[in-house]
Amino acid sequence: MKLVCHRPTLLSPDERQHIYAAAVRVVRRVPLRCQATDEFLAPLADYGCRIDGERVWFPDDVVDRVVALIAEHKAANPPQPAESIPAQLDYSASGQGLYCCDLETDLLRPATVRDLAGLSRVVDAIPGLGRAHPTFIPTDVPRGTAELHAFATIILHSSRPYRVSVYSARHLERFYELDVIARGGDEAAVLRSPTFACKLWFNSPFMITRENIEVAMQGRALYGWPLEISIMPVAGASTPVTLAGCLVHQTAESIVCNLLTLAIDGRLTGYRAGALTTDMRDGGFTQSGPDVDLVQLGSTEMADFCFGGSHSVSRGPTTTAKVPGAQSMMEKSIATLFAILGGTRSFGSLAVLATADVGSLTQLMLDVEMMEYFQRLLDGVAVDEDRLAEEVIAEVSPTGARFMEHEHTARYHREELYSPALADRRVAGAWIGDPVEMVERARAMARRLVDTAENRCRLSDTDRAQVRRIVAEADARADR
Repeated sequence: MKLVCHRPTLLSPDERQHIYAAAVRVVRRVPLRCQATDEFLAPLADYGCRIDGERVWFPDDVVDRVVALIAEHKAANPPQPAESIPAQLDYSASGQGLYCCDLETDLLRPATVRDLAGLSRVVDAIPGLGRAHPTFIPTDVPRGTAELHAFATIILHSSRPYRVSVYSARHLERFYELDVIARGGDEAAVLRSPTFACKLWFNSPFMITRENIEVAMQGRALYGWPLEISIMPVAGASTPVTLAGCLVHQTAESIVCNLLTLAIDGRLTGYRAGALTTDMRDGGFTQSGPDVDLVQLGSTEMADFCFGGSHSVSRGPTTTAKVPGAQSMMEKSIATLFAILGGTRSFGSLAVLATADVGSLTQLMLDVEMMEYFQRLLDGVAVDEDRLAEEVIAEVSPTGARFMEHEHTARYHREELYSPALADRRVAGAWIGDPVEMVERARAMARRLVDTAENRCRLSDTDRAQVRRIVAEADARADR
């Protein structure tokens, strides 16, 4: 049988109702501040919102309409029972770090195109590993085109393109051109599902910048893509410091996100938030710790409460550690465990440190082994006649502890027993003669992959030249 993870319960039904009711009241009272284009504001006005310069107010009848539609959606999509959540994990390298934790020294330095190219080859070489974001944003290229360089570098050093976020509308058409080249000229595939992310980021508290709006609306105008909106509030900085207040705040912002997509595209977008917290000692935000784990569990429960089974709250194995080691693995493993218990099965944030500001190949090796550990747990125990091993027990037991040499063991040991590549399970006497730590093994593995991983880019020389030409043209325009 598979391992069934029963979700931990953080909030009672009454507490969830109190949070949701408070969030609805907040939406009625707090306007959205946005430096918006007319094409963005006009559908909101048509939907019944009140536009007052950069402020968008939500009258009671508009809020009531959205709340009713959310309730209808939940009724049609009841929360997913634990037994129906799949056991298979998928996990990806991600992050958008401007720093690289050097493979040889563990010192932080600015990330380069070479770092990103090497990582791209390594990701392709690891079976089962996906990629959700570039991990490195190179700093040895013009700053205004760094994301475009990241996308081109991935294309030129990978078996297929992987996601990079577009943060400036002026580069959108070039991202589209690069994606079409990388996907063999298949414009229909790019229009249907672009590789790059053309997303509207909602800035807490209740703000959207003009540049965010321009990226999303240009993607909608040029290619017909619906608005994708995400928020990442921070308790103690962009929301109240209390975790309950943070959950009210982000639930209210999630309602507003759905109001926007209903007005502009006629669709609900779900619960798009997973809050972080502030470390009050230095004022920075953090993606790890018991406070973050609690607010993320609360986010999952509020997503279920609001939208039922189709929510999109997720967690990555995140850490605030700057280098691979005890802190990074403590924070990442605990966060991942609670996320799995909460129902998450898709993870990013492999290879990242320092809340995704730093990328590390050594950490990637550690993260992959951690995810394999969790996958073995979720695989559970297979029970069938052969695995019950009744005849094997009767045959071997009279001869002593000699199961290791039996054919049954040879047949099943690889799938039944976990054999980590990095964790050291030798007895102490053996370790004394060769005292290698797990992080050292991870670094050695990363070094081997960097040296041996092939460039699996399938593009022709002509297509590669075209990719470089598009980026060079963007650089030339950025210099003007």
